[in-house]
Amino acid sequence: MTIDILNEGKRRIARKRDASRWALFSNGLLLVLKVIVGIITGSVAVFAEVVNSAADLVGAIIVYFSVKRSDEPPDETHAYGHGKIENLSGIVVATLIVIGGLVTIWQAFLRLLHPAPLVNIDWAVAVMGVSAILNGLVSRRLLAVGRSTESPALIADAHHLRTDVLTSIGVLVGLVLVRVTDVHSWDSITAVGVSFLILKVGYEVARDAVDMLADRALPEAEIKLLEAVLRNNPEVRGFHRLRTRKAGSQRHADVHVLLDDDYPLVVAHRLAEDLEDEMRAALPNLDPMVHPEPYLEETRHQRDEHGYTDQNMTPSA
Repeated sequence: MTIDILNEGKRRIARKRDASRWALFSNGLLLVLKVIVGIITGSVAVFAEVVNSAADLVGAIIVYFSVKRSDEPPDETHAYGHGKIENLSGIVVATLIVIGGLVTIWQAFLRLLHPAPLVNIDWAVAVMGVSAILNGLVSRRLLAVGRSTESPALIADAHHLRTDVLTSIGVLVGLVLVRVTDVHSWDSITAVGVSFLILKVGYEVARDAVDMLADRALPEAEIKLLEAVLRNNPEVRGFHRLRTRKAGSQRHADVHVLLDDDYPLVVAHRLAEDLEDEMRAALPNLDPMVHPEPYLEETRHQRDEHGYTDQNMTPSA
């Protein structure tokens, strides 16, 4: 089973890196196209998309290197691994997104005060259409890989690109309105709307990253899986202090289990190892730690030293 887990881990890492490379390529291509079209059209809405794509590209670079780094095994200075690097990358990406949104709002208001005619609108419409389609395809792939590998960095990037699909469509609609009505203020109005959507995405990416960095417990459904493993083992008389958290795609859990007081140390150790294997099998990417304790001695200690009762211990079935 250990070999299977290692092989699956290698496949997961390869999928994550492949997906992050696709994001790098698509973001770089779209940025170049939008810069060219922004220059030849003078559209502030396209400029908003240039700023957004620049943040996308920087974010994709950060995600690529954070994915590589986060999958490195634990070492002497990072005993719990490097998973939180993916969450830190989310903070950086969110900061870039928010800065880009604020800059674009400022430029849009300046253009409303000092309007300028647009030229070569057809080129801009075509590029926005290509951007929406390409970002849609890449975000779909990133989300699928991110969910299957439980990568917060890839999932955040996927949601960001999905929002880019909406912003590209919004800019496209604004450009079409300019073309149809010859009212050039539609370009700036669209840019403001796109910018507020960008700010919303930045807030959501930052919120999720901070939540992870604050060591939020695993979802209730996942905790119940671990509890089921402990309850279903006839040698476990109870357990307490089950603590869980997540760093990147790596889960961590530790728990105190209560065993018969007359168990030899070697038997208690064997049971702890077996429980850890069962917990890994129940929940992927889990690094568990089981601490065995004598049932009668521990309940006495909890009662005398801390005033707890058996109700503070979760009994096994």
